[in-house]
Amino acid sequence: MTLEALRGGDPRQVGPYTLVGRLGEGGMGVVYLGQGADGTPVAVKIIHARMDTDPGFRRRFAREVAAARRVARFCTAPVLDADVEGEPAYLVTEYVEGPNLHEVVRSSGPLTGSALDGLAASMAMALRAIHGAGVVHRDLKPSNVLLSQVGPKVIDFGIARLAGSEMSSAIVGTPSYMSPEQVSGSAVGPASDVFSWGCTVGFAAGGVPPFGSGSVPTIMLRVVNDPPDLRGLSGPLRELVVASLAKNPAERPTAQELMDRLSGSPAATDVDVDMNVVAAPASRTGTGPEIGASADGGRAGKGERGESGGGESGRGESGGGKVVVAVTAAAAAAVVVAAGVSAALVWRDQATPARPAGGATAEAGAPSSAAAGRNPLRTGANVAFYAPPEPGAGRQAERWAADRPEDAELMRKLAAVPHAIRLNQPDARAEVERTISAAGRAGGVPVFLVNSMPGSDCRPYDAGDLAAYQGWLRGIAGQIGGAAAVVVLEPSSLVNVPGSGDCDVPGSAAQRYADLRQAVRTLKTGPNTAVYLDGGQDVWPGAAIMAERLVGAGIDRADGFFVNTAGHHSTDKSVAYGKRLSACVSVRLAGGGTGCPADVPADPDRMPHFVVDTARNGQGSWAPTRHYPDPQTWCNAPGRGVGARPTTDTGEDLVDAYLWIARAGSSSGRCRRGTGGEEDPERGVVSPEAGEWWGELALERAKLADPPLR
Repeated sequence: MTLEALRGGDPRQVGPYTLVGRLGEGGMGVVYLGQGADGTPVAVKIIHARMDTDPGFRRRFAREVAAARRVARFCTAPVLDADVEGEPAYLVTEYVEGPNLHEVVRSSGPLTGSALDGLAASMAMALRAIHGAGVVHRDLKPSNVLLSQVGPKVIDFGIARLAGSEMSSAIVGTPSYMSPEQVSGSAVGPASDVFSWGCTVGFAAGGVPPFGSGSVPTIMLRVVNDPPDLRGLSGPLRELVVASLAKNPAERPTAQELMDRLSGSPAATDVDVDMNVVAAPASRTGTGPEIGASADGGRAGKGERGESGGGESGRGESGGGKVVVAVTAAAAAAVVVAAGVSAALVWRDQATPARPAGGATAEAGAPSSAAAGRNPLRTGANVAFYAPPEPGAGRQAERWAADRPEDAELMRKLAAVPHAIRLNQPDARAEVERTISAAGRAGGVPVFLVNSMPGSDCRPYDAGDLAAYQGWLRGIAGQIGGAAAVVVLEPSSLVNVPGSGDCDVPGSAAQRYADLRQAVRTLKTGPNTAVYLDGGQDVWPGAAIMAERLVGAGIDRADGFFVNTAGHHSTDKSVAYGKRLSACVSVRLAGGGTGCPADVPADPDRMPHFVVDTARNGQGSWAPTRHYPDPQTWCNAPGRGVGARPTTDTGEDLVDAYLWIARAGSSSGRCRRGTGGEEDPERGVVSPEAGEWWGELALERAKLADPPLR
C-alpha cells in the first residue's frame, strides 16, 4: 500500500513523536506513521476527539492500554508508549512493515504447505501470549495479521477487553470471522478468539471466508447455524480447524492446545518457530462488512485502523514474489482431533445413529447413511414427548406463589405439559443442541416449531432473506442429525400465500411451494426427523384450497400436515377436517384436477397423516353473543381452555399425534374485532402484543382445561 500524505487538519507532532503520514482510520481513531526521537518508525493511533465525550472513555482506554502492555512481544505488535491523560490521547505500537494476510491472499492466492502451517502456528502463539496476559482480542481476522519480514504479527487490540472483567454484550467484530457467541451478543472469552483463528486459517487456505460473504444478517446466520467451507484444508490441520470452529465454545481447544497440537508434542510448552517471510506487494482489498458498537463506546465501523490503514502497526511495501514461510518447529503437522460423539437417543427398542457433537463438520446436514428413516410418532407405542418447562407459565407460578398459591399451582401444571419449542432466533442451533441433548437424557421426543420463513406473515422480503433462511434451516437439520425429532414447519405459510387475496406481497404461490419443498428436503436429511406442513384449520381457507397448496408444497415428501394452530376448534372437529383434507390431497395426488370431488374415492396409500394442535381447544370454538364488524373468533377467544395433552394414542389411524403447538398463555395480539380504539371490546382490556405472555389468559385456559390439568 501507499502511505497517504498528512491532511490539513492532521497534527505534525504528538508528544515526542513526529508524524510523517497516514496509515488508516477507523472507529476509534486515526493511525499515523511516526518517528521517535531516535528516528525509529512507529505506529501512532490518535484517539478521535469525539471519544472524550464519553465520561468513562479515558478510564476504559487506560485499562486497555495496561492490558495490551502485558502481552508478550513475539508474534504481536507490542505497545511501546501511550498517553491516556493528554490532549489528544494516543497509543504507540511497533511499526510492522508488510502487507496483511487478506491482501496477500487476494493478490497471490491461498497459502499451502509449510507457509500455511507456519501461519497457523504463529497465530496460535500470538493468541497464547494475548490470552496469557488476560486479554481477549475480539477481532482476529486476516486484515489484522501482518506478514512482516520477521514473521506473521497479530495486531489491533483496539477493541480487546480484559478477560474476566465486566464485558459488553454488544456485537463487536467482523461478521465473517466472529464466533457464534459474538453473533448472539453473549459475553466472549478466549474461545471466541480460537474460533476466529479457525476462520482466519480457513481463509488463508481456501481464499474465501469459511462462512462466506454477503449481507451481514446472512453471514451471521451462517456462523451460528452452518458448517464451514474449509476448501484447501486437509489432514490434521483441517481437523484442528474443525475443532476450533465448534459452535459450543466449551468444545474448542485453547490457544495452548493449538500450540501443543501444531508442535506435535502434547507436553510442549514452548515452540521454537523461526519465520522467514518474503511478502508480495498487495493492493488494497476490503474484507467485508464490520458492525456493532465497540466495547470502548465507539463504533467498530471499518475497523480501528481502516481496511486500507496500518492498524496499530502499519504496513509498508516490500518486494515481489509469493509468500514463503519457513517453520522450524518440532513438527508443522497438527495432531488429529478426535470428534466427540453425543449419546444416542434411545427409542424403546432401537437406538438412533450417533450424532457428531456440535455438528461443526463440512458434512453436517448431508443425507445420513443410517438405516432407512422412521417417523418417531409412528413407533406403535405411545411416545413420550420432551420439552423444558414452559417459561411463561413457570415465571407466572413464581410470581403468584406467595399471594395466589392455587393459581400458582395451576401454572406449574401448565408449565409441565410438553410444548413445541419455537425456533425463530438467529442462534436457533444452540437451542436445538440443548434440546436434543436433554431429550436424549430424558428419553423423550422434542417437537420444534419452525416459524421464521420470510413473507409467511405477508410482509415484504427479498431473495437474500430466503437464501439466509434456507442456510439457517441447514444448521438446524445438521444439529438434529440422527436424533428423533418432530418439526412443525411454518404455520400460516400455506394459508398466507404470496399473490393470494389475503397476502398481497411480491412473490408467487409457485415460489412459496418451491421454498417449502426445499425446507422439507433439508429437514428430512435427518433420518428420524418428522416434518409436517401447514394444513390450516376447519372453514378457513377450505379443504380444496389447502389440498392444492399442500400438493404444490410437496406433501408427498413430508410426513403429513398439521391443523388448528391458529384456531380453537374442538378435537373432533379438527380431526374431521383433517380427514377431509387428507382425502382431498389423495384425490389430487392420484388424478390431478381441481377441487375435492366427492364421487372420486380416496386412495388410502396416498392419504397423508396429520397432527392436531390441542393446546387451546379444550372448550371448542368461540361464538360471540354480541355483534362485531369482525368477530376475530381466533383472537384471544374468551372462555377457552387447554385441550388434550400431547399423545400419539389418538385412536385415529391418520392422526399421528395431538400436540401443543401454540402456547396456551400467549396473546394473539390486539383484538379490536372491527371496532375503533385499542381495547378488546369483548374483554374490556388492551391485549398484549402478539406472542407476548398473558398471565390471566393462561390462567383462564388452565382453569377451563378439558380434560382438567392434573
